[in-house]
Amino acid sequence: MTCTSPFRGAHSAVRVLVGLGILYTALWVIRVIMGVGPNLLLKYLDASPNVRAYLGSTLNYGVGIAAYLLLPAIALRAVLRLRAPKAFFPFNHGWWKDLLFGFVVEGLVLSLLFMFEVAAGWLSVESWSWNTIAAEALARTAWVGLLINTGVAIGEETVFRGYLLTGLKAAIGKWGGLSLMMIVFGLFHLPAYLAAGLESAGLGLAIVLATLLGGLFGWIYLRTDSLWLPVSLHFTWNFVENDLLNLSADSGNPNLVGAATRLQYPLNGAQLGLGGVMMLELLAAVVIAVIVWLWLRGRHAGIPSSESVQPFSGQETI
Repeated sequence: MTCTSPFRGAHSAVRVLVGLGILYTALWVIRVIMGVGPNLLLKYLDASPNVRAYLGSTLNYGVGIAAYLLLPAIALRAVLRLRAPKAFFPFNHGWWKDLLFGFVVEGLVLSLLFMFEVAAGWLSVESWSWNTIAAEALARTAWVGLLINTGVAIGEETVFRGYLLTGLKAAIGKWGGLSLMMIVFGLFHLPAYLAAGLESAGLGLAIVLATLLGGLFGWIYLRTDSLWLPVSLHFTWNFVENDLLNLSADSGNPNLVGAATRLQYPLNGAQLGLGGVMMLELLAAVVIAVIVWLWLRGRHAGIPSSESVQPFSGQETI
């Protein structure tokens, strides 16, 4: 039904941000419980590595993904009395094409970047995981890595685009909401980047990259009213960049299933090397954004989207 909504303005934006804190805390508690509980049980049972990976990790991240799908929608209802738009993942015409497009285009762009860096002598491939790790162990690592990256992609998209952007759009408008969501999303990554040892230029560029990618994913969500394409782009960026091609040359990545790499001249030195990598990844993100814009321009031509919706008028469907 349609009713007048009082949730508009800065006060409502604060409500949305407070709700984000509560939502994130609830999700964190669930993740901790599911991370500790099954691990302790399987350790007590002296389960094999295969059981731990295929049963324990699947249960752990499966429950986490279910929470990511349910709790942001509940939070929207509780904070602003908004219903999650089509449950975030509508099975409308061509949804699978957007999903597949995200996997293909981002995988292709990052693969071209990888080949360019290797050819330019900026990135050295020390080894490939399938040549150094037993097949059974590699399969376990790949499975856990896929679960982790799926959980991260779905979780961050439903929380930051599904909940936060939807709420901020209702509170302060589309572009104001998108801008504030980008800032929050970029700063959200700061603790992880600091823990990874990023400093100076590398840290700043990493925050800028996360902020801009968050803006791209948010714009797509506003354009399509769907998270299929943002999730596929988000998943592919994380999995291909980190676990498959190791573009940042992270030798301590426990989920590595592809190239073990090393930064070398002319990107010499940890800070300069990572800064150079971030600059190249920023360029790749721009290329991806242009390709996505062209795709959506043709793919959704004539299809109503949130960009064609009239500005907020005080009416909200609940």
